[in-house]
This record gives sequence, structure tokens and C-alpha cells, in this order.
Amino acid sequence: MAITEQDLRIAYLTSPMLQYFRKKLPEVAEDELLVRIEEALKFLAIVQCCTGPIPVVKEIDEIWHFWILQTQEYEQLCQALPGGKFIHHSSNAYLEFFDPNIGTVLNLQADVEMLATYVANFGSFTARRAKYWHLAAYLIEKRRWSVDYLNDWLTTGSSTEAPVRT
Repeated sequence: MAITEQDLRIAYLTSPMLQYFRKKLPEVAEDELLVRIEEALKFLAIVQCCTGPIPVVKEIDEIWHFWILQTQEYEQLCQALPGGKFIHHSSNAYLEFFDPNIGTVLNLQADVEMLATYVANFGSFTARRAKYWHLAAYLIEKRRWSVDYLNDWLTTGSSTEAPVRT
């Protein structure tokens, strides 16, 4: 059974944190803000599957950064998430000291596994949510896959319908 967005909000988003996000992002409509928070929570819940560059777009990474700034709340969130461990964050700019190629080498298998883990835990992608995940957005926008095809491919490894949108 998939974990719903409402389940995520109830389990991990406190009223003070929601108010904080509203103040940090006043230009973002309430429903869009909730989607971004939910996608950030999904990423953090499955981050252990992420072995390469962060697979989410800057709007989701921004939510993560804002959460980190509230250190007590972020520590509590990490403890409550699956795995119960503190989730560290390092920027590619910092990591380039250790590996100048950081963020330039794609690990397609890891990215596909991350998206498949998303679908297994949270249900199918929607167009509104897929745009926040680099590989999903690429497959839909650049390769012209339908969202239905993407979800089918992630759950079965194949699909009977044509991948290209018309």
C-alpha cells in the first residue's frame, strides 16, 4: 500500500514548519508549496537509494536546505524517517575538492532504481510531481514518454503501449 501525501504531511510536517516554509517562499502558492514539501519528504524517505548526484530539482533541494536550517526540527525529522539516521547534505561544489567529476558522471541504474523505489513506496508519478525528479522529467519532456508509460516501465520493466506521446 502506497504512502499518501496526506500520510507524509501528518507524520512529518508540523504546523510551525509549514508556517516557516510559507514565510520562506511567500511567492509560491499554498498547493504548490505542499507538493514541494511532499516531494522533499519522499526524497528524504528514500535517500538511502541515492548513490549519485541529488535526483531532485532545485525547488525540492531548496525545501531540504530550509529544513536543515531549523536544526532541531531537521534532527527530529531524520529520526522519524525510515532508517532513523541523520541525513547529511553536501553540495557538489564542496565535493568537487575530493572528486572533480562529481555530478558529471551519470549512474542511470541508480537513478532508475530511485524512481522505482519512489513508485513502490508512494504510488505512481503524476505530471505535476514527475517534474521535480530529474530523470522522470527528462523521460517525459525530452524523450516524450507519457507519465503512464513511465509508471508502467518503473513497475514492470516494460510496457505494452508506445512510449512516445502524440
